[in-house]
This record gives sequence, structure tokens and C-alpha cells, in this order.
Amino acid sequence: MPRFGFIHDKLDIKFLILYIMARVAAPIDLPTLTDLTLCDEGVDYFDFAECLSDLVRTEHLTLSADGLYAITDKGMKNSQICESSLPLSVRQRSDRNIAAYNKAALRRAQVQS
Repeated sequence: MPRFGFIHDKLDIKFLILYIMARVAAPIDLPTLTDLTLCDEGVDYFDFAECLSDLVRTEHLTLSADGLYAITDKGMKNSQICESSLPLSVRQRSDRNIAAYNKAALRRAQVQS
């Protein structure tokens, strides 16, 4: 099945996940990370799930007992090195989605305070 997005393989998906995780304001749950990652037509859910598992296994991300994903120092370093490998249009779309998520998360945190 042909893919029409700019993300073409699992390595691209891993770069995208790390790019997102390096920019979210706080650890996030699986549904939120899924929504933020599936921003490109080339990202398949099953490939995403496999890549996410790989990133946790290789200690680029952590998964807490309460189901929240966070980036590690290793993941942050590799994200910075590889971020230019993502197409500009994917980074821009991700940045818009992340900004909206961070704004909503900040609003929720202020309401709880």
C-alpha cells in the first residue's frame, strides 16, 4: 500500500516521537502521544506502537507506573541530533499540535491550582 506522507519508515517515526516528546510540557499518556504522532499520512498506528515500544526498550523514553511517557536525557540528546532529518512540513505541523496541547495542559494545571 503506497504511503503519501513525508514519513516513510520506522526510523522517521522514531525521530518524530522523540521530536514531540522533547517539546511537550510534561509527561503524556498514550492517547495523547498517539494523536500528536499520527499527524502525517505516512504514520501507521501499528508501526507507531512498535516504534514507541522500541524507544522505551532502548531507554530513549520511560513509561511510568501511571501510564505516562517521558523523554530521557538519552532521548533528548538523540532528538536534538536527528530533528533536522524530519521534513520541515512535518515539524511545523507537529509544532502547531504541540503548542495547542501545551496551552491546554497549562490551562488544566492552572484550573487545578
